[in-house]
Amino acid sequence: MEDNLTGKTCFVIMPFGEKKDIDGQPVNFDVIYKDFIKDAVEGLNLKCIRCDEIAEAGWIHSKMFEYIFSADVAVVDITSLNPNVFYELGIRHALKKSVTVLIRKAGTPTPFNIQGFQMLEYKPDDSQNLESGKQKIREFIKNGIAGQVLDSPIYEVLDNLKVERKPKRIGTKNTYLYPIAKVAGKEVGMITGDIQNIKEIDVWVNSENTNMQMARHFERSISATIRYLGAKRDRAGRVIEDLVANELRKEVGDTDVPAGIVVPTGSGELQKSHNVKKIFHAASVMGQVGRGYMPITEIAECVRNSLKLIDSDEMAAESIQSILFPLMGTGTTRLDSNEISRQLIDAAISYVEENPQTKVQKIYFLAYHEEDLNICRHILEHESRIAHSKV
Repeated sequence: MEDNLTGKTCFVIMPFGEKKDIDGQPVNFDVIYKDFIKDAVEGLNLKCIRCDEIAEAGWIHSKMFEYIFSADVAVVDITSLNPNVFYELGIRHALKKSVTVLIRKAGTPTPFNIQGFQMLEYKPDDSQNLESGKQKIREFIKNGIAGQVLDSPIYEVLDNLKVERKPKRIGTKNTYLYPIAKVAGKEVGMITGDIQNIKEIDVWVNSENTNMQMARHFERSISATIRYLGAKRDRAGRVIEDLVANELRKEVGDTDVPAGIVVPTGSGELQKSHNVKKIFHAASVMGQVGRGYMPITEIAECVRNSLKLIDSDEMAAESIQSILFPLMGTGTTRLDSNEISRQLIDAAISYVEENPQTKVQKIYFLAYHEEDLNICRHILEHESRIAHSKV
């Protein structure tokens, strides 16, 4: 089928097995799910899942809530007027403003609270009707995703409502490396957890603004952490010499630098404490009046320019074999983490393929949250330029 929404998911809310409709007639909901709903959804290349198909261990309700919240699409069959179905529909309407498709067997009455909403009908024993119903479901999904049509009554009233989930941090340090197929000995991957626990990488990249003004020591950012750990401190942990920030200021002065430029400095006290040889300050964000700092348009240039710098004459005397990038542009800026991560990883792989004699052996991206790790692993495990092991 020409329509392709690969990577998106659909969660189906409906009864299981054979149940009776409002008129006491039996309906095999497993057949309706498999032959009608799932066939319609998978025709768009969406991943379709129902609660009974969740194969993970743990409390089933927690997994159900996760899918209700995270699924791009929900299809809800109200045919049996099942209280559980309406409960889950209410949760979906509270968490998502759009792309919730309501369906029912023809003749099913609509409860007062959801009257007025578009309802797609189907006839279980009419194959022609089911085929046309599948097409209607597909059209509803495509239009909803393309235009983000508002179909939640809650968001119609509370139009400024916003639901956000706090990312779950990764506490432990783990390394995931993937060999680049065309260039032997070169790897790209992720390292997880707090950057303060990382002591085996030669260069740390600092995602900085075009002003090249490092964050204050105790702010929650990579810039602040590098600045503090790189500074000389007294026994009480108070900064007595701001080594990295001072060197950066000396390098660039008081003027802005072009977007994407990478400015190298020493690592200060990080050389002794974390074995970091250099800090590369990448101009990955720029200030905008009234909007704060936003990522630059070509953020992948920061990756390419950092790798070029390693291979430059300026770094010829340095024994640099590994580099650590933050996932620049995926933090509080609310850009599409999947797309930005894909751009950064693509830039790293492309540079190595184009420059197979590069000094760098290992390119890491810092996965601070579980979402970061899952996104990067998915990208790399489906990347054709990675040498995947054969099982």
